[in-house]
Amino acid sequence: MSKRIDYLIVGQGIAGTLLAWFLEKAGQSFMIIDNDFADSSTNIAAGIINPITGRRFVKSWMIGDLLPFAKKTYEEIQDYLELPVYKEMEIIRYFQSNVEGNNWITKTSYEEYEQYLSSKKLEQDLSTIINNSGGYGIVHGAKVDLRILIKYYQLHYQSKGQLQIDTFDHSALQVDEDKVIYKSIEAKKVIFCEGYSACRNPWFKHLPYESAKGEVLLIKIPNFKTPYIIKKNQFLVPVGEDVYWFGSNYEWEDLTNTPTPSGRAYLEERLADILKVDYEVLDHMAAVRPVLKDRRPALGLHPEHDAIAILNGMGTKGTSIAPYWADRLVRFLLGEEGLNGEVDVRRFAYG
Repeated sequence: MSKRIDYLIVGQGIAGTLLAWFLEKAGQSFMIIDNDFADSSTNIAAGIINPITGRRFVKSWMIGDLLPFAKKTYEEIQDYLELPVYKEMEIIRYFQSNVEGNNWITKTSYEEYEQYLSSKKLEQDLSTIINNSGGYGIVHGAKVDLRILIKYYQLHYQSKGQLQIDTFDHSALQVDEDKVIYKSIEAKKVIFCEGYSACRNPWFKHLPYESAKGEVLLIKIPNFKTPYIIKKNQFLVPVGEDVYWFGSNYEWEDLTNTPTPSGRAYLEERLADILKVDYEVLDHMAAVRPVLKDRRPALGLHPEHDAIAILNGMGTKGTSIAPYWADRLVRFLLGEEGLNGEVDVRRFAYG
């Protein structure tokens, strides 16, 4: 006997978890199938929300819409969970050249950048820990504890019978005009939130993926208690008592989740440029980010199968952009609004 639901979600990373959150708010029933892959990009991400990008310090795409919505969503989830999920944090951007410093000065003179940038003096003296040869500026950012968020909802949905820990078998999915059937589950639609694994999805493997592997280190810096996220080429992010997340690099050829000696050497070389003090490496991890060629997410319906949908391609900005687009996909599926053409998966040609 089939279990009938509104939506079948494949993948419980940041995209799948937030999609479930908004579907539940909308009164829709769902089932999640997730393989609980420890080395997924969500599981090793630092959860940084950074509104400013690049050496020219430009505002991230649509940040005026994305940032307030992300803040509202994570604070709402935090209040519901009564767990420390979301925290606003200042990002200290160390300049690598005089050009960067001049670009910063120019941007801080623009009214539209006032809410994102600051040139105030730091409340904590970092000079004994951090190499600072070119000055710095402050970006008003935030951090989301993705491990708490994902793990809570994994246990929560398992307890309610809404999550199956299993590897999804694409060949077992029966697609009809107005429904899908997967083993004992019947749903109006299946929504794929598979991250990089979507490149092996028979319905979406044609998408122009330009995914990149990233390697990160978890390090211990004794007695360095800072409220700041440090950015000097890479990010140094406080994640626990004297424990910091550091990364990441970009590798375009080796798209495996295996940490490499060359990746570690690269990160340790960058750490030598940043830190004046000794540190201990606690862990070395790697994952592949789901990135599409045009650096925009992909959501919406398959052009030939209205019962198949996708929410993917969040890339390096997943923590910032996933809340907004998960909500917009739910609104679209419920017929409340259309999709922005920049993110509609049908913008890509299907072979």
